[in-house]
Amino acid sequence: MRKLFAALAPLCILLSMTSCEKKDPILENNAIHRDDEFGGAFIDISIADFNKKGFAFGDSLDLSFSNGVTYNDIGYYSGYYVPAGQELVVGYAGYDYIKFCINYGEDVYAMNAFDENTTVTVTRAEKGKYLTIEETLSISYSDDINEYESPEQFANFREVTAGNIKPGVLYRGASPIDNKRKRASAVDGLIQAKGIVYDLDLADTREVIDSCYAKTDFASPYFKSLDENNKVLPIGLGAAYKLEDFSEKLKNMLLTMIEEPGSYYIHCLEGKDRTGYVCMVLEALCGATYEELIEDYFITYHNYYGIEKGTDKYEAIKSIHIDEMIRYVFSFEQSTNLLTANYKSHVDDYLLSIGLTNAQINAVADRLTN
Repeated sequence: MRKLFAALAPLCILLSMTSCEKKDPILENNAIHRDDEFGGAFIDISIADFNKKGFAFGDSLDLSFSNGVTYNDIGYYSGYYVPAGQELVVGYAGYDYIKFCINYGEDVYAMNAFDENTTVTVTRAEKGKYLTIEETLSISYSDDINEYESPEQFANFREVTAGNIKPGVLYRGASPIDNKRKRASAVDGLIQAKGIVYDLDLADTREVIDSCYAKTDFASPYFKSLDENNKVLPIGLGAAYKLEDFSEKLKNMLLTMIEEPGSYYIHCLEGKDRTGYVCMVLEALCGATYEELIEDYFITYHNYYGIEKGTDKYEAIKSIHIDEMIRYVFSFEQSTNLLTANYKSHVDDYLLSIGLTNAQINAVADRLTN
């Protein structure tokens, strides 16, 4: 009997240790809802509560939706750290919920016929599979103006002169009307000081702008004066750059520029992604080189995150994010040499494909260069 107990003892200890090990996290049958601004499926749980379950940025996740749709090996990140067109789960600072989406791509909520009755179960496929990407690209910024060297840096505000763009014609930065990131008033003062005469509002619809006027923190009188004089174009762009809706809105913006002389201020909320995409198009239209596209796009990373050119962080962001954005904007193959590519030719083809004529393309370029 003693021999039998002695033989079984190690097995009992092993079983006891196994039962005490922490199980992989799971989020079961959780409600979802659509992100009405950008598309994608919000998973109705906060970032903090999701992470308390044991999930961590850099994990690989499996998602199973109640309507039968499944996605496997999806990276979970604190930002949009995947190439355009790739799925991810993101817990972006400032979001109320975890989000599942395609980066700059189609709306996963609509394409999978999700509705208010759809639920999702999330499990971890592999712990820390994408941790190196998360740690390399993880960046955040402050909304306190006192932590920045100047109002321009705080507002991500600058003049755009890449290629043959004439000085004093085109500016970009954060929103002068939407105050989610506490920058609207500072931006409003900057566009007034520069004498901006036309605002190209990539982010907002007419309804959103009007709602901002009613808020207690509204303090952007110059923007409102432009709006009252019909010098604001509410464009309401999403981030799915290849969809027809985006193309139609971009086409309308460019046709408006032909009719309305600048100087122009172009912005979304942060002056980062949608603004970066559209500015790349305009810069390439005016003859910008690869180096000029990179330089302007990267100013945002210096302004918001303090990242310096030549650092390891700079090289990683340039390679993983900005170069891939350039390939996406101009539909380049992976083998394309970005240093020698003909950006003007590719952007002309792109603008023709969304419905502009050669005469209209030239007219837009004339607005910016003459």
